[in-house]
Amino acid sequence: MKVLTQSSLKEELVAKLHRHNVSCTSMIVTLFGDVVSQHGEWIWLGSIIDALGHVGFTERSVRTSAFRLVQNDWLITKKIGRKSYYRLTEHGRSHYARAERRIYHRHQANWDTQWILVLNVSIPEDKIEDFRKSIRWLGFNILSPGLFAHPSPDRRSLDEMLIENKLMADVVVFKAQSDDVYSKKNLKRLITEKWEIDVLEQMYQSFLDSFRDFSMQLDLTELTDEECFAYRLAILHEFRRVQLKDPDLPSELLPIGWVGFESQDLLQRVYRHLIPGSLSFIEKQLFNAHGEMPSPSSNFYQRFKALSN
Repeated sequence: MKVLTQSSLKEELVAKLHRHNVSCTSMIVTLFGDVVSQHGEWIWLGSIIDALGHVGFTERSVRTSAFRLVQNDWLITKKIGRKSYYRLTEHGRSHYARAERRIYHRHQANWDTQWILVLNVSIPEDKIEDFRKSIRWLGFNILSPGLFAHPSPDRRSLDEMLIENKLMADVVVFKAQSDDVYSKKNLKRLITEKWEIDVLEQMYQSFLDSFRDFSMQLDLTELTDEECFAYRLAILHEFRRVQLKDPDLPSELLPIGWVGFESQDLLQRVYRHLIPGSLSFIEKQLFNAHGEMPSPSSNFYQRFKALSN
């Protein structure tokens, strides 16, 4: 196990993100989802630059990425005097709300062996590609042309996606169940192949390899507020990058000792440890149009089964 010294923390962190080719645009989305959404929703551009500077991004890359996010309907901007302020658009908020449920409020209930099937009956050609991207993002996979399936989807997110894309009249949603032993065995093999479980397992293992040493030394390392913030942002971003590709399948259909559960546990443990210092940084060093960022909303303390516990 490599011992992390005070002087090596930032270098280690920036190197991790560089190895994983983390984009500035994606990191800004993480900043808004994890931080800004919980502290009044608006943030000054100068504070975005400051925040991302702690994880190795330049002012130029932040400005360029923020502009792209506005162009792509993720962020909205307003000017007050000579300063620019940003928040998530309605599109960004709805996407974040679905991601939030998967990242911070993931709950593994006992599987009832039911599957949800979504059949395309009349989706217009100009909406097909967006539909496929959206339903795949929710963890569904294609079983046959026009038929998508998931064993335990977030029905709320599915309904929201269909309503937002005005597709309720163009699909049929079924429930299905496999009753015989042979079908259940075939389904497990199908899941391994269609959902590329081996690839996902490698991604989670890479996450664990990147942050396990750091997590084991938390009680031995005195972190500054800036370091708490930087590591909170980085570890959440890296977990988000993997978890949002995770179809969130029932444990009954996953390999024994699934690394995704260990990854979630590591994230929760580290995140809780970093909260006090990171909040101090956010509330003293980041600003909106009214001054210092406000304290987090009450929803923040419901993350990961209640951070306040």
